[in-house]
Amino acid sequence: MKKHIVAISIVWFLFFAVAPVFSVTPHPPKSQKIERFTGRVTSVNMEDSVLVVQSMKADMTFDLKGARLKGYKTISDIKEGDRVTVQYVMHEGKATVRTLTKNRPYR
Repeated sequence: MKKHIVAISIVWFLFFAVAPVFSVTPHPPKSQKIERFTGRVTSVNMEDSVLVVQSMKADMTFDLKGARLKGYKTISDIKEGDRVTVQYVMHEGKATVRTLTKNRPYR
């Protein structure tokens, strides 16, 4: 009986305490749609974690806090002129980055 209680306690701990730690970026509520924007980085403000990306049609400003980076190790690796794809959600009038992917440069 004691072994069953210990096993159940371990499973409960792993499921409820450890599993949420592996989620880097929070999942958006079901009412929010993940959108995509591709363009060229025009400015990066590392102090405020703000990124400005320009496409052929528009410029957008994004909040980088909590973003998952692909092709970059840190935010400081992002350079002006890099071509990126941003997956983001709109929250309270602000575009919050979920995933920032570095693309190949134009030829």
